[in-house]
Amino acid sequence: MRLTPTFHPQKHTAVRQLTGWYWGGLILLAGLLPACSGQGVQITTEPLPLPTFALATSTPPLALTPEVTAAAPVTLTIWWPEPLAPVGDVEVAAVLSQQTNTFEATYTDVIVESRLKKPGDVGGIMETLRTASAVAPGALPDLTLLRREDLLAAVQAGLVQPLEGLVSSAILGDLYTAALELGQVDGQLYGLPYLLEVQHIAYWGDAPSGDYATFENVLAQKRPFVFPASGADGISPVVLLQYLSAGGSLADISVGEINEDALRAVLTFYEQAAKDEVVDATILNYASYRDYLPALQDESVAAAVVPSSVYLNLGAQEQPLAFAPVPVQAGQPTTILNGWLWVMTAKNANDRTAAANFLNWMVDVERQSQYSQALHMLPSLRRGLRQIGINAAYSDFVTQLLGNAVLPVPELSNSATARAIQNALTAVISGQRTAVAATEEVLTQLSG
Repeated sequence: MRLTPTFHPQKHTAVRQLTGWYWGGLILLAGLLPACSGQGVQITTEPLPLPTFALATSTPPLALTPEVTAAAPVTLTIWWPEPLAPVGDVEVAAVLSQQTNTFEATYTDVIVESRLKKPGDVGGIMETLRTASAVAPGALPDLTLLRREDLLAAVQAGLVQPLEGLVSSAILGDLYTAALELGQVDGQLYGLPYLLEVQHIAYWGDAPSGDYATFENVLAQKRPFVFPASGADGISPVVLLQYLSAGGSLADISVGEINEDALRAVLTFYEQAAKDEVVDATILNYASYRDYLPALQDESVAAAVVPSSVYLNLGAQEQPLAFAPVPVQAGQPTTILNGWLWVMTAKNANDRTAAANFLNWMVDVERQSQYSQALHMLPSLRRGLRQIGINAAYSDFVTQLLGNAVLPVPELSNSATARAIQNALTAVISGQRTAVAATEEVLTQLSG
């Protein structure tokens, strides 16, 4: 991985002059302090400018022949989303440096150039992919990582290439089924799952009796919990998960229909939960777990739905919370699955080969486990989950959740049916409607 302008006689005779580089000082520090480690921190930075470099080559002798002309190395450009390379995290920087440098030492005809990018917002990965593909395709990376919602948009816009035939069968065979589906669009693999994130409850205190996984048990024990209930993007993901688990379907929502029994069951739970003060109207202000994370950390909130990465980070900070699934009406514990997926934009055959080699290298079980453990995230490989240092009970819990996971559905943000469900939830929790009345109101809206 090229960090600073360096002369590489073993690869070519050009003096590479790289500008706009971010990681040089950080990786140098990591190399000097191999024993250091740090917790990942999320610090927003301005997006770096597109990489620019100039090649200064010496004039070859006139008698130079093809036999003595060294083949130019392949330059593999990779954009790393900022959350996967937190600013100031020496441990993560050291892992990335070691893994990338070892790749270069193994594939001596490849030079890796890495750049840090925001995952979203102005100047982020998706916006830059769209812009560069139209006006400066040469500035595109060969590889980057996207979340599921961005993968769907990138495939629709024709920004990424299929990965069929480029990924080792050993890797594909070791992926969780839900993880594999996370990277597929219309049955074709466009994203190679790398790091996963599931949603579940983290809580303080003694373990609740029973499985704490059903509406009935939660109401019986009267343990308050919070979750992102505002539905800022259409419908609260937690409520959607509960609706699907009660018998609803995405197909119904997509055509403007509703499963009356499933909706009534979910709303009845929240009606009783509000009466018993298991939930209160303040959760309607929470659009993200970040809105209540400080309260969970200082124990003023006893239980909350959080991503697994947050749970693992809190554990690493010696805040050992217990875990439980999101409560559902009945059935197996379930979760919403998301994560980071490798995608390829390279179209040139040589670049695609080099990119495929890098993908298979980074998703090797040992390297993936090392990197995911440094970031406190879940690896996409089954064998990797057993190697990241989490306790067996949590590993089994995650495996159970992944066996019954639901993928995020970004298109529901524009669904009138999803908004109607969300409005019914708001009315019930705030005490404006009973569960029965709110359900009837939704049915009336959709039938009209």
